[in-house]
Amino acid sequence: MHDDALYLCALTHFASPPREGNSATQTLHELVCFIADIFETAAASITVALPDQPDITSVSSPEFDRCEREFRIGPGRLPRLDSVQITDVPSAAYAWPAFAAQASHLGVKAVAALPFYREARISSGSATPARTSIGTLTVFSHEMIIWDDDDVSAAQALTTVAMGFILMSLELHERERESTQLQHALETRIVVEQAKGIISKDHNTTIDSAYQLIRRRARSHNATVLSVARAIVELGLKV
Repeated sequence: MHDDALYLCALTHFASPPREGNSATQTLHELVCFIADIFETAAASITVALPDQPDITSVSSPEFDRCEREFRIGPGRLPRLDSVQITDVPSAAYAWPAFAAQASHLGVKAVAALPFYREARISSGSATPARTSIGTLTVFSHEMIIWDDDDVSAAQALTTVAMGFILMSLELHERERESTQLQHALETRIVVEQAKGIISKDHNTTIDSAYQLIRRRARSHNATVLSVARAIVELGLKV
C-alpha cells in the first residue's frame, strides 16, 4: 500500500539531526505531509502529547482542520493502547454525527488512529523497556480500506523516527530558552549591583541601604527595580 521509495526518503530525512531554527511544529507538518503522500491518503494528522507541555497538532491539509478536531473530540477520545480503525465512516454517523458530517463533506470513508510511543527503561537496572504513549497519528482515506499490519507498523516506525527528531528539537529549544533566561538574570544582577554601588557612594551608606533606596524609588514610581537601576547607571538618576 505504501510507496517504498518515498518511505525510505522520509526515513533518511528524519534520521538527520534537527536543523537550526527548525521548530517542532514545522517538523510535524513535514511528517504528516510525508505520510499522506507515502500512504496515498486524503490527509494525515499528528497530535503530540508530552508531559508538562501543551499538545501540538499538525494536519497535512488545512481543509481537514475541522474534520481532525471533530475526530479528536469524537471517536478520537476513546481510550486505547493499540491502533483503531473505522473502515466505514458513514455507518458510524449515529455514534459521532459531527465527525461523520465533516468526513462526508470531505469524502472521507475510512479513518485510522495509530498511537505512537517513547520507550523508557523501567529502572536503571532493568533491561525491559516501558512504553509511554506520546501521541497519535490519524489518517483519513477516501476509500473504505483496512490497514494491514505491515502498513500500520511502517507508519508507526516512521512516526517514531520522526519523533526522535522532534524531541531533539524541543530539547534544543528548551536549552535555548533556559540559556536566555540565565543570561537575562545575569545582566539584571550586574546592572542592579552597579546601581547599588553608585547609590552607596552618593549617600555614603551601605550596599544594603542603597538597595533599599532603589526599591523605595521603584515602589513610589510604580516601576521595577531593574528599570530604576538602569536609569541610575545609564542616565545618572539620583535617588
